[in-house]
Amino acid sequence: MTDLTARIAGLWRYPVKSCAGESVDTLQLDADGWPVGDRGWGIVDAGGELTWMGAHPRLALVHARSVGPDLELLAQGRSLTVPGDGGDALEVRGWNGERQAFDVLQVWDAGEDAAALLKATTGERLRLVRLSIEAQRRPILNALHIVSEGSLQSWQEALAEPLNGLAQRARPNVLLSAENGGELPPFIEDIMIEARIGALALGRTSACVRCVMPTVDPATGEPQPFALDALTRLSAERAPGEPVQFGIYARGNGAGALCVGDRVELSLNFGTG
Repeated sequence: MTDLTARIAGLWRYPVKSCAGESVDTLQLDADGWPVGDRGWGIVDAGGELTWMGAHPRLALVHARSVGPDLELLAQGRSLTVPGDGGDALEVRGWNGERQAFDVLQVWDAGEDAAALLKATTGERLRLVRLSIEAQRRPILNALHIVSEGSLQSWQEALAEPLNGLAQRARPNVLLSAENGGELPPFIEDIMIEARIGALALGRTSACVRCVMPTVDPATGEPQPFALDALTRLSAERAPGEPVQFGIYARGNGAGALCVGDRVELSLNFGTG
């Protein structure tokens, strides 16, 4: 049953976890319903632990692009192509919030040139690593992040001052808009059960609990804490007593392609009152 129709207004993938993403016209999903070329690489700190933009906000200035099996990094006015195979095998630690313990993950180091580019951008001793499929698909991770334009607009209106790059801060894979120039109700994704694009279905898996990453200005790499203050207020109105939520996670029912402009049929859960 279709309760509402929408359009895909934007698509992104994030080849390197916690670095700037890549806007695409088409997002391919693999047979397991995960986006191809998304979050296959990570950043490791000097202690051998997978790290993130919250600890190193200037990672927002490192732009990553998937080029076939390879990776292209753009930062500091430089471009670096990193091969999608080879490299020294390593074991690193990745935090598992469900277990409250570290997982040991298999990765491959991307080399000194990538490390030098990260150092020049962030000032920190960081390493780019290619993640094993097991590291990419840990049970605590999610396939797709969905946000609507109406939710971004509500966020903008709740801010103490206007901010640039809200979509880049929210880091969705899929941005939904209304059909025919209309408006989707804000936070319509909160009650989404499924989004269907032809034979491809994106089934909701959970709400997206937000951290400090939306505070980071994508243009400067500087944190702006008031950005999260607005999200906190909006979330408390919708889900009192719950962690801060913005957007949802979903997973595809198999292989297929999402394209900007695709019509989306939304099945919604209106609750029982």
